[in-house]
Amino acid sequence: MLLLSLVTQLAGCAVPAQLNPALAWREVTGANLESRLAPPGLDQPSGNLGMVPARPDRPDPATRTSLDVALAADRDRSREPLAPRQTALPGFPAAAPGLPALPAAPPARPSLARAAPVPWTALPVIPPGAAAPEPGAVPDLPTPDLLGLPPAPPSADLLAPARPR
Repeated sequence: MLLLSLVTQLAGCAVPAQLNPALAWREVTGANLESRLAPPGLDQPSGNLGMVPARPDRPDPATRTSLDVALAADRDRSREPLAPRQTALPGFPAAAPGLPALPAAPPARPSLARAAPVPWTALPVIPPGAAAPEPGAVPDLPTPDLLGLPPAPPSADLLAPARPR
């Protein structure tokens, strides 16, 4: 009785598909497979091994040797860096007149000027018990006439609207 009431309560609620008893029942009985589309090519005849073409004839040793030599030459050429092309490829526009050619290598690193060495050991040493030197005079603050007048307040159209009372 408890199980029946639980199933009816779950059937009326929105539950995830993994917990939905109606969907679980469709999977158990196979009813969900009926709504799927048929796989493609099901209406075509199955393959026939008699339709496979025969193995091609092996080429003569001279042809195979020439292919091996050509492939070895291609492999050796691929290990060398490419040389810059001197002429434009057919079908591509030539470089625009007045433009410099592209460099073959990146520019050299810039050399920086050597900075003067910092004397880390030439600092003045105050012996223990001696008075520290007096600092120099502190400059006065600038006078108000150097600072200028404060800016004028903004116009009324830039201010916030007045609060309602």
